[in-house]
Order: sequence, then structure tokens, then C-alpha cells
Amino acid sequence: AVLLIPLTLVAGTKGKDEGGEAAAEAPTGTTDPLQFYAWIFMPDKINEYNEYFEEHWNEQTETHILPNLGYVPAMQVKIMGGVRMDVMYNFSWNQLRWINVGWAAELTDKPGVNEIMDDIIDAAKPLYVTDDGRIVSLPYFLAPFVTMYNKELLSKAGYDHFPKTKEEMYEMSVALKEMGVKNPYIAYWNQDFVDRYFFIYLLSEGIQIFDDNYDPTFQNDPDTKRVFDWWVSMYQDGLTSPTIMTDFISDFSIMMQEGQAAFYNLHHYFLKGLVEADAKESANITFGPWEPGKTGTGLLIGEVLQLGGNSPDQDRAWELLKFYSWKNKEGEYHVPKTWAIEAGLLEPYKGFYKDQEIVDSFKNWIDWDQLMDIVNNKSEVMKVRQQIWYPEFRTEAAPLLHKMILGEVSTDDAIEQIADIARNAKAATQ
Repeated sequence: AVLLIPLTLVAGTKGKDEGGEAAAEAPTGTTDPLQFYAWIFMPDKINEYNEYFEEHWNEQTETHILPNLGYVPAMQVKIMGGVRMDVMYNFSWNQLRWINVGWAAELTDKPGVNEIMDDIIDAAKPLYVTDDGRIVSLPYFLAPFVTMYNKELLSKAGYDHFPKTKEEMYEMSVALKEMGVKNPYIAYWNQDFVDRYFFIYLLSEGIQIFDDNYDPTFQNDPDTKRVFDWWVSMYQDGLTSPTIMTDFISDFSIMMQEGQAAFYNLHHYFLKGLVEADAKESANITFGPWEPGKTGTGLLIGEVLQLGGNSPDQDRAWELLKFYSWKNKEGEYHVPKTWAIEAGLLEPYKGFYKDQEIVDSFKNWIDWDQLMDIVNNKSEVMKVRQQIWYPEFRTEAAPLLHKMILGEVSTDDAIEQIADIARNAKAATQ
């Protein structure tokens, strides 16, 4: 998962302080410690996993943990400087680019990789396999976006159900605002994440966003303007936090826990922290069975683990990658199971969903059957987000979406300009 707040850089138990001494140049031997790079999310657990690997594989590792915001550019600087990386976290939207420039290695021919792929549910496979069949990564975690909400606040506002449409959510938000709820709707609209909501809000209306050739088609559907008008109205009419485009996850958590917000759209696992916080509103927070819209479909995402392209010890690194993503030597989902119990992370492995201890741990804080319905029936992986040109698209589209939300660009102009950005980004790679 991604801890979406800026934190002071911490190092693994055997790594260097990334805020101080520069990482060493890549060594050339085959007995040097394996270099593992991750972003900040439960760093103690990351170190525990790598220490387990050291003990059971008679290995050595060094763990480097970087801030999640700015992770990609920071990693690129290190890689271009020749810093050795054996295994690393990456965002699914960035993985193919690193494969194509040699910063990450393909996994297609690695021993045992087909067994791992056979264990992955079909809905999630596009996150790790390209259209031409190359395996470019293994799972770190899987997560649907969900809309969490405070059922007690909705009840006080006169509603006994979760909204079915965006218009109904707007109506409820107005009533909540009039009742004294400061920021009825919150979501992680910052520049690094706002592209996800572009997909969520259109997917939930059944709008075809891109065709099978990854050409934009959303601009041809009149419902797109309706969705964008709703998006702008939620902000312009004061139904969100006025600083929603720069707020941190910690801010949103406080808003939900204190009853200052009633709707919250982000990954499912953030619900765990809210309901287990023993805060003022913890007992009243749950999540909706769909995304408000004609189809109710949401976005299914998953970040990844990759093998370093400059690793001089790829066989050893492959063992670390397999363990961290999949199973230990005893055939157990050691890391995935711990992430599930400790942090509420899902994994795409078929066997993961058959582990009763995992299932029971989820049932302590979330409606498991409803979550599975969302994963299996009401969310989609957007394959366009794995295309080589997608990083350029998101970089240019994000500030334009912000301008639209702020009222600096009309929704009509934003729709056409975003379509142009997609076409141009794709054309530049042809």
C-alpha cells in the first residue's frame, strides 16, 4: 500500500539513511547484499520480511525506504546514477516504462513464474502482463477504490441508504452541509492521484473511456460533461474540503473520525484504520456497495514489485521477489498474509481468498462479501494505465483537471484537451 503523507525518510535496519549518505555504486560480485527499495508504508514490517528472507535463504539484504510522494523521480535519479537495485516497489502505471529503458527486468522466463501467474485471478492479470504477453512485475497489493461513508450522519440528514447516483450524492451532501457537516465529500484529488478519479467517475457511469486500441473515446459520450459538471459543482458549491487538492491522508482521517466529512473515496484498506481508531465516529463508518452512477463500477488498482534491470545477481534477486510477493519455502503466503492481517491489503492470488485466517481478519472490520462483490463484479483494471505513454498522459492531465475543478477551464474545454493529451501522448510513442 501507499502511505500517502510526506514523512521523514527512514532506513531499513540494514540500509543507509537515504536523506544523508548517498547509496553506493552497484557492486559486481554475487555475494553482496541484495538491495531492496520501497516507499514508506509500515517500514518495520518491510524490514521484518527481509530479515525473514535472510534467515530462511541464508542471504543478506539492505533495505532502503523512500518517501512515497516523489518516489518515482527519486528512484530515477538513483538508477541513472548507477545505484544498484535488485528488487523494488513500483507503480503499475510506471512499470512498462522502466522495462523498456532497462531499469527493470522482464520476468517472463524466470523459473516458476508461470505457477505464480496461474495463481493470480484473471481480473488482475493485466496489472502484471502486457498485451503481448510479457510478464513485467509481480503483485505488491490489490485494492478497489470504494466510497466510505458515515451512516449515522446520513440518517440524521434524513437518508437511510447509500446514494445510487452522483446527483443523489450531491443532494445528500447539500443536506449534510446544511446540517453542519463541514466537508461532506472528500477524496484524494491531489496531483499524484487525481487521474484515478478521472477513471472512477467515468467508469461508474458506464462511459467507455478508451477503446481497445487505447484511443480516447470518453469525449464522444455526452455523459462525460455531466460527470465533469458534477465534479466541479462538488468543489465549487463547498461540498468538499476547500483544500482537497493538497490535503493529506491524515487530514482526511481526522475529518471522517470527527464527523467533519461523511463520504470518503479511496482504497478499501483505509476503512480499517477508520473503524479501528476508536474515534468519535469510528462505529458509524462503513462503505458503499457500489460507486454512485449508472453502472456502479469502480477502479481496481494494484501496485507492483519489479526486478532491477541493473541487478548483477538476478537469480538471488528473483528469490527475494518471489518470497516478498508470493510464498515462502513452505508454500505459505507469508508476506501477503501478514499485510492482510496487519494492514487490510488484498492480494490477487486465488489461494489467498481460501485462507480462513485471512478472511476472518477482514471480517473484523469490513463486510467481506460486499468487498468481494466489488472486486469480482463492480470494479475494473484500466489497461490503458499500464501503457508506455500513460505517465506522460497523467502528468499533463492532472494539472488540467485541477484547473477544471477550480473553474479556470470549462468542462467542455477540459474534455477536449484531455482527449488531445491522450492522443498526443500515444502518438509520441508510435
